[in-house]
Amino acid sequence: MKQIKYLVVSIICYGVVVSSNAILYAQAEREIELTAQEILARVDRIMQYPDGILKGYIMHITPDGSSQKLQITGYIDTNHFLFDVSKPARGTMQKILYRIGGEDLWVYDMAAKALYHKMGVDKFDDILATNFFYTDLSNADLQSNYVATIDGSVIIKNNDCYKLILDPIDKTGIYGKLTLYVAKKTYIPLRIDYHDQDKVIFKTLSITKIAEKDGKSFPVRYDMLDIKKGTMTILEFNSIEDGVRIDAELFRPEKLGD
Repeated sequence: MKQIKYLVVSIICYGVVVSSNAILYAQAEREIELTAQEILARVDRIMQYPDGILKGYIMHITPDGSSQKLQITGYIDTNHFLFDVSKPARGTMQKILYRIGGEDLWVYDMAAKALYHKMGVDKFDDILATNFFYTDLSNADLQSNYVATIDGSVIIKNNDCYKLILDPIDKTGIYGKLTLYVAKKTYIPLRIDYHDQDKVIFKTLSITKIAEKDGKSFPVRYDMLDIKKGTMTILEFNSIEDGVRIDAELFRPEKLGD
């Protein structure tokens, strides 16, 4: 009888240990997920454009070394921003409007004299035959659109980085997943790998220049490499005019053709 009691007690104790380990493991998993989302939230803050008027260029370079250069001006007002893309000889070619933190996207094409509301897969159309898709300039929160997990650490550009895997919440887009490399000291995203629906990397974004305004760091140069085509598109902002009052009428889609 004593032996039976001892056996029952042993089984109960074993069950308690197993249950405790399961609880601790589940808690550890939740902590990792939370940490990944916290890192993503910091990345989102760094990626946001500063308020004001940004001016720069987009240069698209083909494998044979030829290139085309476009001018870009951004009018940034917190959650709304408008980009005017132009050629010196032809003037404005497109106006690209992002509203509600980049979630609502409109494009006015000057040649077609047409306004397009980019939704769903249309957000993944390329901008004037460059390597950037319209969604790439949206700065829509990664935290709101992807589920992040930490996949170890790597060295990128001599920086110790977190490697994060980002799975899209909306599965209808072109991106099957993103791999994000974030500097541990600064939380600056140094590289993003874009995977297609087959989880194959087809383009890579490197952030190669960082500026600072009012104590906040933000990217000013983005190099987008299309691996399959061998093309490179450089987006660089080289001037920032802050303290400017931007007319709210700029951010109305129906006004883009004016």
